[in-house]
Amino acid sequence: MKRIEESILIGAPRDVAWRTFTDLTCWADWNSVLTDVQPGPDAAIAGGGFSCGLRPFGFAVPFAVRVEVAEAPVRLRWSAARWGVHGSHWFHFTETPGGTLCESLEDLSGPAVTLAGPLFPLWRFRELTRRFLRDLKDGAERRAVGG
Repeated sequence: MKRIEESILIGAPRDVAWRTFTDLTCWADWNSVLTDVQPGPDAAIAGGGFSCGLRPFGFAVPFAVRVEVAEAPVRLRWSAARWGVHGSHWFHFTETPGGTLCESLEDLSGPAVTLAGPLFPLWRFRELTRRFLRDLKDGAERRAVGG
């Protein structure tokens, strides 16, 4: 198993950061990491989900995401699997004096991760997580000022 832990301080109230994160109909406005997002019914509640694409290496990899836990406006966990990689991704939102701390914890496992061992490109997945969090910060901060 490989783990990616990242966080970012968002200069917006937690409810704004949460709404930006869970309103998948607006992801195209701020999200440059997950493309072609197609929300399913109740996409941001436990049991819901969405499909999307990810470009870890220059070509789009389509996959389906299942939301396993959604406790507004505090935390959400989703999971997805594709090509021998299973990801389980937590997002925690904590109100702070400067806005909202968004913490991301992703565990990657499965045959492709195990077989690749030290050659698994964890650096690339970490880079995509950081970019996703920066995008979320920008989107939530724009939304907080009415943009």
